[in-house]
Amino acid sequence: MRRLYIICLTLLVMSINFDLKADDGPDGKGIRAGYQNSIFMLDGSKVFDDPLNGFYVGFFRSNNIVPLLKWDSGIEYFQLGGKSGDEELKLHYLSIPLSLKLKLGPVYALGGVNGALKLGGSSDTKEPGTDVSDFSTIDAGAHLGIGFKFLMLGVEARYTWGLVNQTDADFRSEYLQLGAVLFF
Repeated sequence: MRRLYIICLTLLVMSINFDLKADDGPDGKGIRAGYQNSIFMLDGSKVFDDPLNGFYVGFFRSNNIVPLLKWDSGIEYFQLGGKSGDEELKLHYLSIPLSLKLKLGPVYALGGVNGALKLGGSSDTKEPGTDVSDFSTIDAGAHLGIGFKFLMLGVEARYTWGLVNQTDADFRSEYLQLGAVLFF
């Protein structure tokens, strides 16, 4: 397990300092924040009756590869979970998203992967296998998204599919992020 933490820390450092080209361009870095809707899935079905509505916030850096293609990396905090009636599971994560971004004028599409480290959480569910300690410390996913940039501001939507089983029962995370971006 210690080896996995070292790998995650190495990826974090690389994602913040990674330079493909010295020129960042006009949208070289920024912050993103917004609404997140998450759920855990098991064999294509929801584990909880309702998704967890939460938020995400993060910092990113873009580097030009070629004029229309960029490499994005960064760090992000978000919450995952679900609800069934009055019962709720909320897990807190620190993530390293890595993406390729195709930019055509003010519109861009992005796709990539992300690794996440569980920081903690809370659970008041009575369902077996849904205690915070039942969930893996590491998560990983693949994401696709679209965005629109106008001057220093932008809006984007991203959807992430979990690639790692989070529990012994094979729960996988999925979440939608809708938010604002400030480029600087």
